[in-house]
Amino acid sequence: MITRRRIAFVLLLGFAVFVAWVLWNRPTRSDMAEYVPADCLAFIESNDLVNLADHISGTNAWKALAPPIGANSNLMPNRWLARFARWSGFGSSASVILARSQVAVVFTDAQTTQTGTVLTVKPVAALIIETHTTERRMRPVVEKAIADYSSRVIGPTVRQDKQVSGVSLVQWSSQDGTRRIGMTTVGTAAIISNDESLLLRCVHVRRGAMPSLATNQQLITMRDKVAGTGASLFGFIPNSGIKPILQAWLLSQPGASDIRLTGVRLFGDTLVNLIDGLGCSSRFTDGGTEDHCFLSLKQGVADQIRGNVVPEVKVHDKTLAFVPADAYSVSIYQFRDADGFWRDLNATVSSHAEPLAAIISRPYLRTLVEPYGIKDADAFARAIGPELATVRFDTASDAVLLAEAFDRPTLHKIAQARLGAGPKTETIGDAELMLSTDNWAAAFADNHFLIGPAEAIRHCLQAKAQSQFITTVDQFKRAQQLIDVSLPINIAKFTDDRQAAISFVELFSQSQRPTFSSNGESVDKAARTLPYAVSVTILKGDGFDWTSRSSFGLMGSLFVYLAPEKAH
Repeated sequence: MITRRRIAFVLLLGFAVFVAWVLWNRPTRSDMAEYVPADCLAFIESNDLVNLADHISGTNAWKALAPPIGANSNLMPNRWLARFARWSGFGSSASVILARSQVAVVFTDAQTTQTGTVLTVKPVAALIIETHTTERRMRPVVEKAIADYSSRVIGPTVRQDKQVSGVSLVQWSSQDGTRRIGMTTVGTAAIISNDESLLLRCVHVRRGAMPSLATNQQLITMRDKVAGTGASLFGFIPNSGIKPILQAWLLSQPGASDIRLTGVRLFGDTLVNLIDGLGCSSRFTDGGTEDHCFLSLKQGVADQIRGNVVPEVKVHDKTLAFVPADAYSVSIYQFRDADGFWRDLNATVSSHAEPLAAIISRPYLRTLVEPYGIKDADAFARAIGPELATVRFDTASDAVLLAEAFDRPTLHKIAQARLGAGPKTETIGDAELMLSTDNWAAAFADNHFLIGPAEAIRHCLQAKAQSQFITTVDQFKRAQQLIDVSLPINIAKFTDDRQAAISFVELFSQSQRPTFSSNGESVDKAARTLPYAVSVTILKGDGFDWTSRSSFGLMGSLFVYLAPEKAH
């Protein structure tokens, strides 16, 4: 009896010790904003990598595309063991770190280099990993991962250990020294960056020597607006990040050069006076990814444009009748009064800009319609109805602009200014197509005006005449059902989501050969089951509220964008 009691006591004691160990060793979630410099330009965080991987594997797109592309059916095949490793700390160091880690990406600058007249923009960024694991255990694992990554991306590297301002750094550099990745640790966190000064700043922030982003009240407000606390991903751009990020994006576009730099800077100054900040979150629902973003405007800006921007609730089937079934994307814009909105927008921009910036900003606003061959934006706004749309057939070619024709003579003059004198004509259905010598075209059909590339407009008119428009496509219908047409929607956009989904899943492919060289037909068949991505934008309160539903959303786009090109 005594022996049994002793055994029971030992077992009970052992169980109590185990429970105490788990409770003591259980990681407590950190606020990743506390690791980030207060003056950063953008911040993205994910607080549960296991759940993120689990949710990705559960999407309809992943289930359809992973087998033919050669990716694992589950990104986290042993998720129960991963959860056990997170709570207990038992398991290999790599598995415990993966299970416990919270991550954040911070952008603080964009370095611009010039080759001839071409500008190259490189973001200055840091990856912060709170491993909730002792430095002694996690540092070798993280160092090995970065060394492998550096070799794959940079090529042969030179490792250097050094001390800078009391901080121990490890740096991997390319043979010519032009590319480098640095890493350090502080407590249980690992910090990796392509810029040494940013690496040091993050360390100082974590040690409390510099202010962190966590003190930013707008960050807290944005988290609430987009329900970012429980989301799989949350991103934030403060007002100070609007201008440099916009500049970096504009200057990274094809044809960007130093000649455009002054104008871009002045236009950026204006937007800083209009936009207060941006918050975004991503979560998974109904087999897809739902993104929610809020663009906060400066006080009073929303009220200046509200009167003419909020549309009357209506359907847009007449516009969609011109969109062919094989269109890549269609964006539908709705206002209460297009001319009134255009005037309000110009007045608002001018009233919030410095004199020189106001002069520069107005031409930049006109560039919104110049790609469609419209030089007189004011006359165009007066001649159209409250609804217009753009139609694209791929990501590279020019789009078709489609608008309600309220003032046909004025629109005819606008078309002639682009097409030139004596354009050729041809009839498609009930519409007359006017063609220029450089394959640009314009047409009037069913009280609508179309202008854009000749072949694209011809395709739109044929789709209308033959009733082969996008609303007959099942994948489009499924996306359209997600829209609440009772809302005052300003922008509704539908995009063929196939290539975006394929690009994301291919990042995780185990195949050494390009997928489409051997299994393209199966991949294409699987991709055709995916619905169109759909997004809606509404002027709501003091800003624009944007929601979308797609295969992998902003998260997928970010992964594809940040995925490094391998060293040659």
